[in-house]
Amino acid sequence: MRFAPVAILASLAVMLLPGCAASPYGVGRFSTVVVDAGHGGIDRGARGVDRSVEKSCALDTAKRVERGLRAHGYRVIMTRTGDYFVPLPQRAAISNRQWSAIFVSVHYNDAPRSAPSGSETYYFNARSYPLAANIQREMSRVSSSRGVKRARFHVLRNNAKPAALVECGFLSNPYEARRIRSGGYRQRIAEAIVRGIVNSSR
Repeated sequence: MRFAPVAILASLAVMLLPGCAASPYGVGRFSTVVVDAGHGGIDRGARGVDRSVEKSCALDTAKRVERGLRAHGYRVIMTRTGDYFVPLPQRAAISNRQWSAIFVSVHYNDAPRSAPSGSETYYFNARSYPLAANIQREMSRVSSSRGVKRARFHVLRNNAKPAALVECGFLSNPYEARRIRSGGYRQRIAEAIVRGIVNSSR
């Protein structure tokens, strides 16, 4: 696959990020943040070793992010505010209808084995990389960092706005699942996401 020069630079920055050598930069000014709580309703997402479910953890964290962003003066659009299913195309469409906006999707991870842990943030195009990099830099202050990664998730590749998807930790890891069960820990995660978003408005 051939990459545009800007995408190559973004990829090099991604390789540097886990060691915190890369400097985050901004995506430009924006006034609206679309906060997407992953899964919901019939789609429960990952299930933790303690029987917690991703859809509930993601919604709680997304609401905490919403409150933090409003405190900073941002207009916030939630793709869901309760336990119901929102199709992926509709989530991207909500974002695409906004003016002066970015999109952040909140998730929790799982794996076939219990060992994997830490947070990771995904982006699709070079325009979205700064947002993902800033969020992951702040997330690395809360948990171990698995870095910034490029992915073709529907809500990223079909989004006309700068967009990032945050995997906040592994429900399949017993230690991390216990931390995620704590409202105080989810608040720390939400505050890290908010700082990353605020730092991206440059």
